[in-house]
Amino acid sequence: MLTKGTKFWLALCLAAMVAAAFAGYTTGGDETGPLTLGWKGAVGNHIVYGTLMMMSAATGLLAMLASAFRDADADAVAQLLETEDAPDAQIKTGPSVWPVIGAAGFAVMMLGLVLHPAVFVAGLLIVVAMGIEWTMTNWSEKLTGDPVRNREMRENLLRPIEIPLLSLVGIGVLVLAVSRILLASSVNGAVIVATVVGVGIFALAFFVSTRPTLPRALLQGVLALGFVAIIVGGIVAAANGEREFHQKGGTSNDTLVETDH
Repeated sequence: MLTKGTKFWLALCLAAMVAAAFAGYTTGGDETGPLTLGWKGAVGNHIVYGTLMMMSAATGLLAMLASAFRDADADAVAQLLETEDAPDAQIKTGPSVWPVIGAAGFAVMMLGLVLHPAVFVAGLLIVVAMGIEWTMTNWSEKLTGDPVRNREMRENLLRPIEIPLLSLVGIGVLVLAVSRILLASSVNGAVIVATVVGVGIFALAFFVSTRPTLPRALLQGVLALGFVAIIVGGIVAAANGEREFHQKGGTSNDTLVETDH
């Protein structure tokens, strides 16, 4: 008998597979290409088709895992351990922010398919980071019956890895977003934007350094809002396109001159 989790992931698997076939036929695929993963014909838009098929494969794997572990049902675990009493249920956990971040990452990926490949890559990095963090958070919540101890064990394992890695990814995404904003601004506007952002970061850092007792949640919220604001600005700027650059001169040493538009 299929568990509820297995049915859920199987439904998503089939839905993604049907969506991939539909996308293939409506974006230039032939009769057999979308049904054979491109082995016997064209699949249309490769990015859309490939993304949906990867989603189908991932949810299919999750369906198999849910079926194999029986949705971590206590009675199934007791039967497996050959005991009469079911083990204690999992401790209660609080809400998680990772689904929200994952949804935002998928939204950025979909926008990137229309706007710019760099936006798609940024969304993909957000989704990958979310998947790793959410998986490890779920793992740590099942270690012991003490939430504080579980959180400490997770931080001891992941902090040496996630801080430098997420910092590099975050810096790369921010640099990419800011570059889109500056290239979409006018010549003088780019100078103003860079100055305002730089002064704002310096002022915020000075303010935080003079008030070490500020709540950690407040600082995290401010940083998250600033990060999201820059990402949204980069997406909007990428949609508007770069300002025009015109060539000046007629020799082999031509130079590019920026123009205000």
